[in-house]
Amino acid sequence: MEETKEYTFSKTEKRKELLSLRASVTDKIVKARAATDNILPLLSGNVMVYIPIGSELSTLPLITALNDISGVTLFAPHTAGDIITPKKLISVGTADRYGNMPIDCYGDCGKIDICVTPLLGIDGKGYRLGYGKGCYDRFFAGFTGVKIGFCFSEQFTEFAHSAHDVPLDVCVTEKNVIYFSHASDCGKV
Repeated sequence: MEETKEYTFSKTEKRKELLSLRASVTDKIVKARAATDNILPLLSGNVMVYIPIGSELSTLPLITALNDISGVTLFAPHTAGDIITPKKLISVGTADRYGNMPIDCYGDCGKIDICVTPLLGIDGKGYRLGYGKGCYDRFFAGFTGVKIGFCFSEQFTEFAHSAHDVPLDVCVTEKNVIYFSHASDCGKV
């Protein structure tokens, strides 16, 4: 039986702490290139990659690299309200505060095999802490593909999960690739 830890902070407090921590990460460009090198061998098929906002680990080097790989079709998330829809990526534009680009950057909707997701924090079991709207958890609830977190190594932390939280299968940082124990079928990656 696993020991249950009590956390005295709220997710709101933890989000503020993690936003500050992520903003203070140095060498972001170098780390984005290293993380891109680590994640590329895992990606094939229809891949949805977030468009970075704020201090998120940049996916722009990843998107550039994936555009040159045959067998990969790139999608980007489009969020309306609290619903994420994968749409084919036509071009990269400036994202709004929700990560949405101008509508002419998107093509048709599609089914994806792998989702590369942003996060504020991630724990040792693969649970991610996002911005708090629950968009990715709702999306992941019906998603049968591989869920990959993409972040700086500094973003590993501990926090209390909610019943609706969906753990990721893999997390990729500039330092390593971590497969979580519940994701035994990551042969898909």
